[in-house]
Amino acid sequence: AEHRLAQGDPSRRVRLAQLRREPWVAIMRGESARAQFDRAAATVELEPRVMFETEAYDVAQALVGTGLGAAVLTRLAVRPVPGAVHRELERPRLHRRLWALHLADTRLTPLVDDFVGLLVDVAADLEAHWRTTPAWRTGRLI
Repeated sequence: AEHRLAQGDPSRRVRLAQLRREPWVAIMRGESARAQFDRAAATVELEPRVMFETEAYDVAQALVGTGLGAAVLTRLAVRPVPGAVHRELERPRLHRRLWALHLADTRLTPLVDDFVGLLVDVAADLEAHWRTTPAWRTGRLI
């Protein structure tokens, strides 16, 4: 990884504004992750020069690994990819909320409660893990 922000301490965070002049690999327009990226870019007056759009985070990471551009990914999607370096995004901090919805007038099986409970448990486990594990180890690809 020869990029200037890939050098040095792997726990060093980066700001989106530091990537102002970079080419970008982005999730396709119309996806919520892309809308979040576009809003974050606008907050730092960044007009991303998107070189490639994809629906898949694994494709975005592979393209970053080839040197095509930088990408912002959800921590859940990050995988080790040759040539790609992970850095936590410091500013702006991004997050998403996940909701489990069902029809109000539908009788639910007991498995629905079990499934929602499982989602809550997994979310709590991830939050606890991320609080104690440096993001550069589990990473966000920047």
